Amino acid sequence: MAATHAWKETGSGGEATATNINFGSVDAPNLVSATYPITRGTNSFSKYIRCLFTGSWTEISAMKFWKSAGALNAEEKIKASFNATYAAPSQTGTGDSDVPTSEPASNINSAEGNATIVYGASGVSGYSAYVRLQTKTLVTTPSGAVAQKTFTFQYDET
Repeated sequence: MAATHAWKETGSGGEATATNINFGSVDAPNLVSATYPITRGTNSFSKYIRCLFTGSWTEISAMKFWKSAGALNAEEKIKASFNATYAAPSQTGTGDSDVPTSEPASNINSAEGNATIVYGASGVSGYSAYVRLQTKTLVTTPSGAVAQKTFTFQYDET
């Protein structure tokens, strides 16, 4: 049996299975951006996501995350931090770097800080470390909806 994975988003309301990583003006998983728009010149609430692996495997390694598709609007930035420590999500700028837009060598560790998640026994689950994401806008960012983006998560499994 192979490993399966699901994205989990942690916020002030606890942890939820993420069906989207939409950014908005509230701290909520799976939100509809049109309902909670980001005001020009401000940031979205930061998002803390991590991957939960279940099933059977020997080792999960070389975990990578990047923005693989979708154009950014003028003055729209998506900031990212890998192996982030969880803090209550807010609209305060994180000071993080721009999210990679091409496949990085490796950028995510296990929740315990190791480069791999080692399988222990049947039914054991393992988490990746947190990825913190935030959309940053300037007052010159065009108003209205932004283009859809695709994030890619890749890992090796043995």
